[in-house]
Amino acid sequence: MSLKMKLHPLSHKPFTGSIELIRSQPHFVEFIDAERLWGFPIQQLEQFVLEENPQHENKRTSPPHQLLLVYPEALVFLRGWRLELMIGSLVSGHIACVHAEKHLGTLILDEAWVSEIHVVPLDSSRLSSNPKPTPAKPT
Repeated sequence: MSLKMKLHPLSHKPFTGSIELIRSQPHFVEFIDAERLWGFPIQQLEQFVLEENPQHENKRTSPPHQLLLVYPEALVFLRGWRLELMIGSLVSGHIACVHAEKHLGTLILDEAWVSEIHVVPLDSSRLSSNPKPTPAKPT
């Protein structure tokens, strides 16, 4: 089995898989979906919840697991397969980047696979996905 290095459109580094681990603790963890890159300080993770994906509905092609990450400014929902395998690296601060890979590639049995990332800002004025520019004040 050969793994091909690929470059995600929003990343500047070659990457294989769904989760990038590094030995040293990064300051931020990146969440990359098809449309944007979100970054949150690793030390601000307040809690996480691993549960069944409420939208799974026993469909084979639907991700069975959901991992909710709670940050002060946003909720990050990860959906995929075997997400329990990323919790140790998550709580020890060794996950640098999580990519949403919608189409299943070569599944490696001892790795988590994230197929969906949904970020819900808690303060829409600060993290809005469609920010509205504020007019400059005359000086």
